[in-house]
Amino acid sequence: MRRFDDATHQHCLLVAGLAAAFGGSLGFGPADRHRLTRAALLHDVGKIKIPPAILNKPGKLDAEETALMRTHAALGYAMLGGNGFDDEILAVVRSHHEMLDGSGYPDGLVGHKIPDLVRLVTVCDVYGALIERRPYRAPVPAENAYETLRGMTGRLDAHLVSAFKPVTDAFLLSNISVLTAETR
Repeated sequence: MRRFDDATHQHCLLVAGLAAAFGGSLGFGPADRHRLTRAALLHDVGKIKIPPAILNKPGKLDAEETALMRTHAALGYAMLGGNGFDDEILAVVRSHHEMLDGSGYPDGLVGHKIPDLVRLVTVCDVYGALIERRPYRAPVPAENAYETLRGMTGRLDAHLVSAFKPVTDAFLLSNISVLTAETR
């Protein structure tokens, strides 16, 4: 991933870190936390099949580019399937863009058809994407990013979004500490 696109690599590392913290906050044991973190690390592996010009386009994607970008989840699933990855990890790779209301992709899953591990990683993925600088927009401040998650009621699991708050608080606090240390 890193050799293909460093920004995607950094995003996967961020989402994996957020997922590890989230699993810890939820009281997951080591094995479950490892599985969650591994799934988060691999969630965007299919993006290595997307042309860099689309991944890094500085403006809005057109309809054709959006359709191609949306294939990354199924492409990642196909890449990892049959290679020893368990069904839960494969589900995260394929379904991390599914939304509870059926508006997600690639399968338009609704509600309970979206596995719990997928729901956890999706919260981390959305938050990570918001706080990162993207070629087409500046990063959203961390405190605003959480409010965006809260505003996605009906699309994201509201209970998980609430449970994610301590992770965002710790993330915000750690960034303030880093910024304070840098200004000394």
